[in-house]
Amino acid sequence: MIVILGAGLAGLAAAGQLRRAGRTDLRVLERESRPGGLCRSEQVDGYTFDYTGHFLHFRRPEVQSWVSGLIGENLQKVIRRAWIYSQGVYTPYPFQANTHGLPSDVVKECVLGFIDATVEAKIAGRAGSTTDDPDQSFEDWILKTLGSGIAKHFMVPYNTKLWTIPPREMTTEWMGRFVPRPTLEEVIDGALIDRRDQPFGYNAYFFYPVAGGIQVLPNALAPEAGPLELGREVVAIDLERRRIEVRDQEPVEYETLISTMPLKSLVSILRPIPDEIRSHGLELRHNSVLSVNIGVEGRILSEHNWVYFPGPETVFYRLGFPSNSSPNVTPAGASSVTAEIAYSDARPLGDRAAVIRQVKADLERVGILRRGDRIGVEASFDIPCAYVLYDRARRQAVAEIHRFLNRHGIYSVGRYGGWEYSSMEDAIWSGKEVAERVTRVEATS
Repeated sequence: MIVILGAGLAGLAAAGQLRRAGRTDLRVLERESRPGGLCRSEQVDGYTFDYTGHFLHFRRPEVQSWVSGLIGENLQKVIRRAWIYSQGVYTPYPFQANTHGLPSDVVKECVLGFIDATVEAKIAGRAGSTTDDPDQSFEDWILKTLGSGIAKHFMVPYNTKLWTIPPREMTTEWMGRFVPRPTLEEVIDGALIDRRDQPFGYNAYFFYPVAGGIQVLPNALAPEAGPLELGREVVAIDLERRRIEVRDQEPVEYETLISTMPLKSLVSILRPIPDEIRSHGLELRHNSVLSVNIGVEGRILSEHNWVYFPGPETVFYRLGFPSNSSPNVTPAGASSVTAEIAYSDARPLGDRAAVIRQVKADLERVGILRRGDRIGVEASFDIPCAYVLYDRARRQAVAEIHRFLNRHGIYSVGRYGGWEYSSMEDAIWSGKEVAERVTRVEATS
């Protein structure tokens, strides 16, 4: 019997792949009352809000074909309109390639800093700083690759605000395609001219449902995954007996277990477990996100898809505008905004009601909300485990935990099962890959 814990994207993809391979000895246990995990949408008085921004960026034709075939004409391509608010002005994303419009002294500091970093890299015989040095901090990479000006005015304050820990405490393992690295020519061009119509970076465009919010994606994957056992909360896993304890339900036996629950949570319910593995589980760190959603009647709040806020003038690090990704997520004539606030043990949230009041005040301060706006709806969602923190303990801890799990027939995959920073497409792909791996292992055993 193969048991899958979690009906998020990775779990649904794994189950679908196994079903297509003819497996019937399969059970999918999901704690919530519907599939999707954090890839979910809430319908609130005619407004649709996702659990923060969820946009599809396809790199693998196989995944794009799979998802497009399931969603069909309800999937649309959207050209990204991402901006940054700093120094009291809006500039296009990414900051490092679009300083035009900022105060002249800021532009000068950013361009000269980038030139200095480029020259120093050439003198040292390297083309910038690589991201595969385990001893290099994220802040070191920023300074060596982008320079002190860009570090000061965007990269360090924004990333501290997002991750809740300073970049000097982070490694560069997570970066990959997620941090755009412009050439010197692109930096200079971006300082001299307005390049808002020249999107730069891996997410220059994205795909999003025409109607229904991102919940459309797991809903489309669910039928392929077969019967889902919803409302099944796993409270313990007996490794020796290969038995799963489910709250208020009969235990579930397994031969192979695919888990997509947060790796840290999985370790905490394993019995018995060596002290070393338990300690590694406690080393894993993450932040949390409070998503504050507001619908406004009668006017368009912004022309952007999302905006980054690196400065201390706002409690949120990013705003998203769902109605600019699809007009069908709001009633006619209305628009919506989602504010994201990161918190963690390193930076506690504090009083939730006070934070929401601060969000509204900050939205007025930066000109998004106006006094007298007709608020159609307000809704806030909490994401306790949002972004994995790539500190220096993470790599070894994750590797040791996964090796231990594999010895006991457990595969931990997906964004949180793999304890990684990844996209929705990556989650789907990891589910497909683990299903194929399980099939190969069983065929040779």
